[in-house]
Amino acid sequence: MFKKIITYIKEAREELKKVTWPDRDEVTSFTMVVIVSVVVVSIFLWLVDSALMQIVKLVIS
Repeated sequence: MFKKIITYIKEAREELKKVTWPDRDEVTSFTMVVIVSVVVVSIFLWLVDSALMQIVKLVIS
């Protein structure tokens, strides 16, 4: 079992060497895209929630 673990770790390290990692500019731009997307979706959901809350208040009263 110990040999299998060592083999797994060696193979995982070899595969990680093949990965093309993004540079700093790519990471920064992707992060900004994610942040903007989260803000836009959050505002949309807030608006939908507010509208539905008003509809429910009208129906209840």
